[in-house]
This record gives sequence, structure tokens and C-alpha cells, in this order.
Amino acid sequence: MYSRIIKLVKPYWAYITAGMGFSIVNVIFHSLTLWLSASFITTIFSSPEEQVASPVDHMVQNADLNERLKQFTHEYFFSGSQLDALATLGIVILVSYLIKSIAYYGNALFTGYVQAKVVQDLRSRLYQHFLTQPLSFFQSRRSGDMISLAMNDVLKVNQALATTFHPLVIEPLYIITYLSLLFIIDWKLTLISILVIPLTSLFIYVISKSIRRKVVRVQIQLGEITTRFSELIQGIRIIKAFVNEDGERKRFSGEAQKLYRLMFRQIKLQSLSLPVTEMLGVSMAVLLLWIGGEQVLKYKTITSADFLRFIVILFASYQPIRNLAKININIQNGLAAGARVFQMLDIEPSIKDESNSTELGEFHDQIRFESVTFGYDTSDIPAIRNLTTTINKGEIVALVGPSGAGKSTVVDLIPRFHDIRGGCISIDGHDIRKLTRASIRRQIGIVSQETILFNDTVFNNINYGMNCSQSQIEEAAVRANAHAFIMELEDQYQTMLGEHGARLSGGQKQRIAIARALLKDPAILILDEATSALDTESEQAVQSAIDTLMRGRTVIVIAHRLSTILNADKILVMDQGEIVEQGNHEALRKAGGLYEKLYRLQFASK
Repeated sequence: MYSRIIKLVKPYWAYITAGMGFSIVNVIFHSLTLWLSASFITTIFSSPEEQVASPVDHMVQNADLNERLKQFTHEYFFSGSQLDALATLGIVILVSYLIKSIAYYGNALFTGYVQAKVVQDLRSRLYQHFLTQPLSFFQSRRSGDMISLAMNDVLKVNQALATTFHPLVIEPLYIITYLSLLFIIDWKLTLISILVIPLTSLFIYVISKSIRRKVVRVQIQLGEITTRFSELIQGIRIIKAFVNEDGERKRFSGEAQKLYRLMFRQIKLQSLSLPVTEMLGVSMAVLLLWIGGEQVLKYKTITSADFLRFIVILFASYQPIRNLAKININIQNGLAAGARVFQMLDIEPSIKDESNSTELGEFHDQIRFESVTFGYDTSDIPAIRNLTTTINKGEIVALVGPSGAGKSTVVDLIPRFHDIRGGCISIDGHDIRKLTRASIRRQIGIVSQETILFNDTVFNNINYGMNCSQSQIEEAAVRANAHAFIMELEDQYQTMLGEHGARLSGGQKQRIAIARALLKDPAILILDEATSALDTESEQAVQSAIDTLMRGRTVIVIAHRLSTILNADKILVMDQGEIVEQGNHEALRKAGGLYEKLYRLQFASK
């Protein structure tokens, strides 16, 4: 999984290379400072016979690397008195830390750019992935879970990159450099000291698996919490109307308590990682103190100066090891979140254009349903059964029937929001599965009962998906009976409508949607009874706009009120996914079937 996350970084290899270059400079000068500091301490506290002799005395062929480094350090940094050496050390530390600081900033700048771009790319990929999915994808998932995935999980991946990318480069470099210096001083003691590495690695491996499982559970529960907040915002009117604030508060408290328990378990496990790792390192250091002390005091196999330098560098080497243990926690968080993100990205859209799909030209003949069958993935019962009918160009065709009869499903099949399971739907003789989805949808305009407006200006909501001029948009608004109220808004066509068009009434929202459909000028129009939820005055204004919109088009109407479709050319009466009757209003009234029953129920009071 981490390799997939790292692949996100691949396009920015030049920035990574530059950052690594700065990291190497950082390590070099930090190690130089540490070596010189340790050498200065040994120069001050070692006995005179142990101090490094003059360069001439040490120009021998068999001097080992440790002796050569000590000679070089003494010759170029500590060749004068101890006060001179102290002054030299101070200057070197200042210069080294200046260069280190510059290198750190350079590394942080380049790696920070990569981290920000990776998160941008990942969120963009998720957004694009959601756009490619059919309606069934969203109907089977909660919006809160998907929002949590795009925000919380991607943020976890970002945090993993932000806190591990730089350390994963620089800490191993520190460890390698320190181990090299330790091997130069005494290779036997170094071999003993690195025994802590496999022990620490084994512990980290065991604890990592548990941390990752707990992170996944926390992220899933975060999705639940996000869903609760989403439902609160969307349903606040109902919550208050039913005086259920206490019920919602209790429901949320239960979910929040569950999240707390999961997070606390994760924290307990994460908090265990550092002290255990540190104790392993300190235990090894104490063992080395004993063994090394014996070598100095009893066996005289290592000088006190070299042992002191060894201990200073050894303890310094445990810091990057501890840092890597901390990094592991963030890596596990990132891996768990990344697994969820990539699991989502790996879902292939169930509806795709075939490789040989063709473009649908201008609609000029008919839409044909032939023995069409369709069922949702969430149900074993077919939503549409053996449906056969023809919709000719220029006709007004109404779909009526009880709730759950399949009316909305039928109209969703035409623009391929869902793909049929059996039979065939054709437009002008072309199987829609052989046509590109975009070319089909360009021919279709949809005005639904639930008007969808975006948190944008009036202008952009009418112009959505198009690129029309101000005059064209105003003309569409005039025809939709919307221009007058738009001109009364604070900023007229540049007025921000708020989330879901919150600044407008229901009738105003519908007229904006109708203006949008008029601007698109579709050949096929789908209407989902756009006036059923409006008051009388708004209904009249919207119905007038709809009448304008319907002229000269092929119209498919989902009718909830039969009074709105009395003049339809054809009425399809549906029940349990099938067409049980079809004909015009008068013929269906005389037939005395389901349509007559629905008509009598609606007009019984009259």
C-alpha cells in the first residue's frame, strides 16, 4: 500500500531529488558538529599520553581510519591551545548550524510542495472518480462516508507524508552516518550496539499491524460522525418541527462515545511504541557502558578518549531510531487511510462508453423500449419488467401510477443513469449502449420536482455546463418568468444563491431550473411534476414557464397530479414495473382500469 502512496510522488521526482540533496547537506554538517564536539571533549578530558600527537608523529603507513580521522581533526581544528580549540569549535558550530538551517529550510520547502501537490492530486482523483460513477453508486453509499473519505482519510495520508517524508530520508542517513563513525572507532562494540535494531524492528512490526486495524475502525466511525452532521444540517427543519433535539443529541452522543473508545484504544497502543523502543535502546546503551568500561579499565583495548567519543555518538544515534519509531505511527495512520482511499479509487464505474461507441446526432424520430428489464443492486425484485413502448418525436408522453411503480426509473434509463439488464432502449434506431453517454445527455433536459441549485451566482446556475452570453441568459430567464425577480435581488444575476439555492423560494428555484433547461434547448425534455409542491401563485408562474419550455419538444412527464396531463398525446399507466395501460386520457377513463381508479381517488372530493 505504501508503494501506491509513494507512486503519487513520482511526478515530482525533481523536487524530491532537490530535497534529498538538502537532507544530505544537513546530515553531513550535523555529523561534523557531533564529531568535533566529541573530539573536543576527549581533548579536554583525556590524559596527556592519550591526546593526539603531532601530525609528523602520526604519518605512519599502518594507521587505521580512526587514527587518521583523529589526526585530521587535531591538525585542522585543535592544533593550538585548548582555548584556541574552543574558539574554533564555536565558529564551526555556528557555521555548521547556519548551513544546516538553510538545508533544512530548502528540504522543507521542496518536500512541502510535493506533499501539498500529492493531496491536491489525490482529492482531484477522488472527485473525478465520483463524477464517473453512475447514480447507483451514490444511492448505495452515504454522503457522509464519501465526504469523510475525501477529507479525513486524504488528510491522514497528507499527515503521513508531511511527518514521514522528510524523516524517512534524513533519519536513515543519520543512522548510516553514525554507524559508520562507530564502526571506525570500534567495530566490535558497534556490532553489539546494533543488536537493538532487530529487536526494535520486531516490536514495531507487531504493533504496526494492530495500529493499522484500529486506524481503519476510527476512520469508518469518523464517516459515521460526518453523516450525523450532514443529516443534522439537511434535516434541521424536521428535527425542530418534531421537537426531537434531545433524540438527535442522544443519537450523536452514542456515536461520539463509540469514536472516543476507538480513538483511545488507538492512542494507548501508539503511546506504548515510544517508551518500549526507548527502553530497548537504553538497555543496550547500559550494556555497552559496562562492556566498554571493562575494555578501557581492565583490558586496555580501547582508549578512554575513543570510548567517550563512541558513547557520545552512540547516544546521538538513538535519537533518529526513536524518531523512526514515532514516524511508524504516522505511517500506519497513512497506510490505513490510504487503503480506504485506494479501495474507493479501485471501484470501476459500472456504466462506461464502449470503445467503439458512436455519437448520437440530432434527435429526429423516436425513442423505443423493447422488452426492457432492470433491477437495482440493492434489491432482488426487478424495478422494471418487460417494458415495451415507443415515444415519437414531438409527442407529450406521461407516466402515471402509484408510488414505486417504476416511473422515475424509466426516465433514468434513457440518459443511461442506469444500464438495463435485459432488452433494448434505442434512440433513432441506435442502441443507447452503443452511443456515448455525453451525446445522449446533450439531447436531454431534466426539470425535477427537487430543484438542484449550486452555491454560486444566478448567472452561473442558469449557465451551468454551457458558455452563453449575458443576453442569452437573460432571454432564457425572461421566457422562464424568472427575470423580474432576479432583477430585484441584491446583485441581480451576480447574486450568490447559497447552498441549495437557500435565498430563493420554491417557485423561484423552479424557474431558475427551467431557465437553465431553456438555455440548453434540448430536443427531449423530462419533467418530474415540477409544480406539485408549490403554492397556487408560484404554480401558475412555473406552469407558464413549463408551457414555454415544452413547445416543439419531445416531452416525457412523470405525473403526480393527473390534472396536469389531460392533454398528453399518450399516457403510460405503470404498476410494479410494468405498463398495465396506455392511451390518451379519454380512452383510459372509459377503460375503467387503474387509471380510472387513480383519477377517481384524486378527484373524489370534486
